[in-house]
Amino acid sequence: MTRTPTPSAVADGLERLALWLRRQAPAQVSSSTVTTLDTLSSSGPMRISDLAEREAISQPGMTTLINRLEAAGQAERVADPTDGRATLVRITREGRKVLADRYAARTDVLVRHLERLDAADRAAIAAALPAIDRLIGATAPNAERDRGI
Repeated sequence: MTRTPTPSAVADGLERLALWLRRQAPAQVSSSTVTTLDTLSSSGPMRISDLAEREAISQPGMTTLINRLEAAGQAERVADPTDGRATLVRITREGRKVLADRYAARTDVLVRHLERLDAADRAAIAAALPAIDRLIGATAPNAERDRGI
């Protein structure tokens, strides 16, 4: 009889997968750059203070990151239409390209490794995809749009 893994064991497995994948396809940009661009892609323009809170870094740290992203042409500051005194940060076409390239690199790594698995393992992973989509959908409401960069 097969035992159902505990939620803690599943969480541990997913965490190990995420870390493994990061190591298999190192980014040309920092993880904070990737997550910030992903947040801007999925949530739209945001204030630096909101980005800092969401990414769990200090506001001065986020300002420094946004300055780098802006210098690289990956993000830009725009006027906040609801508050003339404030600015928002939004992702640019170049920022979307950085994300698309990152996703493509990780996909390539995963495809190579998935091809090494037998059909039963690939089917088991495929069967979990709807549940994974629902899991990440709880925190990323625009997940389908995000991947269509």
